[in-house]
Amino acid sequence: MEDPSAIKLQEHMRELLKSLANKSPILGAAIFSVEGLPLVSHFHAGTEEVSVAALVASIHSAGEQTVKELKQGELRSIIITGDLGTTLVISISQDYILTVTAPENAKLGLIFTDAKRTAREARKILY
Repeated sequence: MEDPSAIKLQEHMRELLKSLANKSPILGAAIFSVEGLPLVSHFHAGTEEVSVAALVASIHSAGEQTVKELKQGELRSIIITGDLGTTLVISISQDYILTVTAPENAKLGLIFTDAKRTAREARKILY
């Protein structure tokens, strides 16, 4: 049986991601642990959230190593651009990351601003 406070936390986070999806032209969003475990997601049907969580955690880890080697402080975000869209990986804390996907025609500045706001709100909820 799951802990009622954990269920409430997941519901609160799910509502936060739904709110982001309703305000921004995004395709999906998720909060993962830096170890690659999904906490909550709001992706379209068919998305393998466990696989995406592992990939995003790996990318985040590589980003952390990069900023460390280049002496650029703490990792804040990573932008991945493909032919059909953009994926943002934003640090929420040392333990969690927010991932947001957007179509190629989306205004990156707007999505980035909304995603950073969501990451700040998630940090307040988690801690």
